[in-house]
Amino acid sequence: MEPVYLSIQQKATGERIRELLKRHGYTVKDIQEVMGFENPQAVYKWLSGKSLPSIDNFLILSRVLHMNIEDILVIDGDVAFSTTSSMTKWLSSLKMSISKTFEGGFFL
Repeated sequence: MEPVYLSIQQKATGERIRELLKRHGYTVKDIQEVMGFENPQAVYKWLSGKSLPSIDNFLILSRVLHMNIEDILVIDGDVAFSTTSSMTKWLSSLKMSISKTFEGGFFL
C-alpha cells in the first residue's frame, strides 16, 4: 500500500466554513447556539483560520450544513495514487479494516 499524505489548510478551511455559513443563511450567533458555546470566540477563530473545530464540533457543523466533513475541509495534497487500481485496492482494504473494527457495533 502506498503512503497517504494529507495536510489540512486551516486558513482556507476557515474561509470555506464562512462561505458555507453565509450560503446556508447561518450567522455566528446561530452556530454559537447550536454548539452550546457561551460566547462566539471559538467560531470566530474557525472563520479566521486561527483554529479548527474539534472532531465533535466538525460533526455538528457537518449535520447543520448537511455536508460531509470532507466537503468542509480544505486539504492540500489530496491522496495521490499512481493508478486507479491502487486507489481501488486501498479503498477496499480500508473498508475491510473499518468493517472488522466496527463489527457488531454502531458506526455513524
